[in-house]
Amino acid sequence: MKITFMGLGNQQLISFAMDTRDDSIINLTALAKKLGCARSTLFDRIQDYGWDSAIRHFIKIKNQKKLTN
Repeated sequence: MKITFMGLGNQQLISFAMDTRDDSIINLTALAKKLGCARSTLFDRIQDYGWDSAIRHFIKIKNQKKLTN
């Protein structure tokens, strides 16, 4: 299954293929790995700021790391 998270203005935030052999709807561990952060950090950010903001935050950090390397 392919999951795509869309942001404001129908802008694609992140898209990734997911293994659906288990019972979980969204594999947050796989999402955290894709975003390059710890699962607990992702959970905390989602709880404090919401899905959209959390995903945008970690994508921004990942892109900044990519630019500096």
